[in-house]
Amino acid sequence: MNAAPWFPAYVLHARAYRETSVLVDFFVPDYGRVSAIARGARRKGQHMPCVFQPYFLQLAGHGELRAVAALESTAPALALQGGALFSGLYVNELLVRLLPRELPQPELFVAYAGALGALSELQAANADDIAPILRQFERQLLDAMGQWASNTVAADSDTPLLPDQYYQYYPEHGWLPARMGQRGACLGADILAVDAEDLSTPTRMRLAKVLYRSALQPLLGDKPLKSRDLFAALQESAKPENAS
Repeated sequence: MNAAPWFPAYVLHARAYRETSVLVDFFVPDYGRVSAIARGARRKGQHMPCVFQPYFLQLAGHGELRAVAALESTAPALALQGGALFSGLYVNELLVRLLPRELPQPELFVAYAGALGALSELQAANADDIAPILRQFERQLLDAMGQWASNTVAADSDTPLLPDQYYQYYPEHGWLPARMGQRGACLGADILAVDAEDLSTPTRMRLAKVLYRSALQPLLGDKPLKSRDLFAALQESAKPENAS
């Protein structure tokens, strides 16, 4: 009988299951999101699967709920803190909420590992500009799920957007001509740049955030993201008592 294969894996989320076990959502390149029970993981002396740590994983069983046959870490967990921590939790929550079960995602797995590494490097360098990392991963996730539709034509004429013309985005229609200075108006050159994944200016970075999250929202539904709520609560608690 052949031994079960080993797969690289990350833990996206883990929660208590019955008295001593843990129910884990893994991200595995060959299977996408996999739910599996780590039996006895909460017993004293056992390894508790943790997020932001690379593993090799063996699975047992079939169907939507499998069992962890073996789990070995391949490197220490990334000790993310502050904004990097909440960004990592945000990325994990997106994957738990949006990734279908048992659908291979090898390219997105590489992108995810790269995002975690980039967050760790920013933290080590004491940098706080994490927006490019999040925007890049949001776009990679949308592309992997087939949910990013290139939208570079004017909705009223089906003609290509002009770099020197201003447009405003309406979710139910698309881009419509606008006036310079009009609230929400975007320059065509910036729209085309975001579509081509050129986020080299603050304006394009802000526009990408609006467009990517607008594309993600119908997939997420009305249930808010817990990671965003936690980050907002942290920022609120950090304000001085006399702040207005």
